[in-house]
Amino acid sequence: MEIKVRIAEEKDVERVAMLYERLHDYLETHDNHPRWKRGIYPTKVNAQEGFGKGWLYVAEIDGKLAGSVIYLHEQGEVYSQVKWPEEIPGDNVYVIHVLAVHPDFFRMGVGTALLDYACNMGRENGVGAVRLDVYEKNSSAIHLYESCGFLYRGTIDLGLEELYGLKWYHVYEKILL
Repeated sequence: MEIKVRIAEEKDVERVAMLYERLHDYLETHDNHPRWKRGIYPTKVNAQEGFGKGWLYVAEIDGKLAGSVIYLHEQGEVYSQVKWPEEIPGDNVYVIHVLAVHPDFFRMGVGTALLDYACNMGRENGVGAVRLDVYEKNSSAIHLYESCGFLYRGTIDLGLEELYGLKWYHVYEKILL
């Protein structure tokens, strides 16, 4: 089984939106560690925005959509709350956003492939680090990030408590230089 990661094409936006819906279906009947909410996050709008900026990527297995991610090429002001061990300019960092794996492909290495792709692409482009944030109680994602070599850098408030009811997020980083 080979996992192929590539930049999304326009036809993939609808596929990613369907992946989000299938993931919401799954999360409604299982532990919802990320606390994602149907119709609020993630949605087709997230996929469209990522695609529009050229930041949406997909992972496929045998031509089937197994996962997706948005590699932001900017970090929000909220990341200034973190005391990073190395000062890397915000435009020299990739930020992992909306990493989603289709439930049919859980535990098959899709998340790892999407993270590895970001790190490899970052190294090729001279990017200093890959960063991400994760809801503090999303234990499955935290385990994935740590197993891929991301290091915990602190806990921040993303200002999402009113919208999502989620206040604290752990921030992780993988230095690429």
